[in-house]
Amino acid sequence: MLAANPGKTPISLLQEYGTRIGKTPGYDLLKAEGQAHQPNFTFRVTVGDISCTGQGPSKKAAKHKAAEVALKLLKGGDMLEPTAPEEPR
Repeated sequence: MLAANPGKTPISLLQEYGTRIGKTPGYDLLKAEGQAHQPNFTFRVTVGDISCTGQGPSKKAAKHKAAEVALKLLKGGDMLEPTAPEEPR
């Protein structure tokens, strides 16, 4: 799925997946720490039973990381790619 949509962000890909399964991803800001010139944010994304976190120097980057981790986890379980029917032999 990631290779088929190179122009899309992990957030939009996860949103599309959530829409397909009827479970919209929810993002929660867990931590905002560090100094003003060097902040660090931690976000959690939840889609159904899956919950992943991501960290970054901006809220956007942290959300992207969380969505990336969720996509990798979902793709690893083959939840993102529809399975092709086997051809009869």
